[in-house]
Amino acid sequence: MFVSADEVARSLRGTARLIGCRPDALRHFDVSERGFWRSFGAVWLTAPAFTVALALERGGTGDVIFRLDHTTVAVIAGVVASFLAVPLAMIAVLRRLDRTRAYVPLVVVTNWCLAAGLATLALPGSLLLLGLATPALAALYAGAFAVVVLWLHGRAVRAILGLPGPAAGLVTLACFGLIAGLAAGAHALV
Repeated sequence: MFVSADEVARSLRGTARLIGCRPDALRHFDVSERGFWRSFGAVWLTAPAFTVALALERGGTGDVIFRLDHTTVAVIAGVVASFLAVPLAMIAVLRRLDRTRAYVPLVVVTNWCLAAGLATLALPGSLLLLGLATPALAALYAGAFAVVVLWLHGRAVRAILGLPGPAAGLVTLACFGLIAGLAAGAHALV
């Protein structure tokens, strides 16, 4: 389920245009059935975030980062669950909102926003691991990036579902609450 370089470029361009509030941002995403399934390939773009998360879970010591143990399995489970939880939850939510036609575009855009967001959130962790940021500063950076990612997803939800701002915000918070809950559950396994 690898995605082509062209598809990655188009989807990241669409994500950047969402940040820039461009009205044509959504047309850069492939919202066909094929694009739906291929959007799950965006998980490969989270490899830097996976590596940083694994290093942080191991305490940032000089240990071997990649070894098959419960820590690695928990981090993999957290990343994979992040990409599966929202699509599964959105089935019920969009049926309830009577917006089932928006399911594929919403999942495609959410997957690409999640990949971009996780890749971005790898930066504060990397700075912390390299000793270029204190834990408090890395947390501040991560919080700022998280706000931008939430805002980005909220704009996408608003544009795709045609919801007013507060309702789109609630859907976004529910999506990312679910992702954060799964990540916390995976962290608890470690």
